[in-house]
Amino acid sequence: MIYRVTAALIMMSTLNIPWFVEQPGSSLMEHRPAFQHLCKRFTVYKVFIWLGAYGGDCPKPTLIYSNFKFIEKLFLPLPADKVWEAETSIKYVDSSGQHRVSGGRDLKSTQAYPRLFGHAVAQLFLSERDAVRQAIAERKTLGLVADCVSSEWSKEEWANLDQKD
Repeated sequence: MIYRVTAALIMMSTLNIPWFVEQPGSSLMEHRPAFQHLCKRFTVYKVFIWLGAYGGDCPKPTLIYSNFKFIEKLFLPLPADKVWEAETSIKYVDSSGQHRVSGGRDLKSTQAYPRLFGHAVAQLFLSERDAVRQAIAERKTLGLVADCVSSEWSKEEWANLDQKD
């Protein structure tokens, strides 16, 4: 999946089209070779956010990547006085003495984005639309997306685009 996503992000970056990728706070995506190639070829911004700061039921650490710097405006600190009651994980020690973690009863409810987060993203893109339009208009050349990746991606990496993850 990361190769297909990265290929799409390279195309959008080449055209200066804004993109936005959300990942769990524990994601290893930025360490994958395909995503590292994207970051070497284009400027990629990263912001760490808490979905709990946008009204989520739990803190939920989240990473957002984009080719436009304005995503940094999405950062909000967690409310200091908030009591988190959602049970999203259960930590226990199994019969062999191994420490384990399993999903709690409220984990499924954290799959959807909080409404305030969706509103913040929409407002951000609307407030920055003139900057985005200007960036798209100012691009000097579209180039070929293949030129961005063909010399640095191996045949195996290209073949990974066809794999189902």
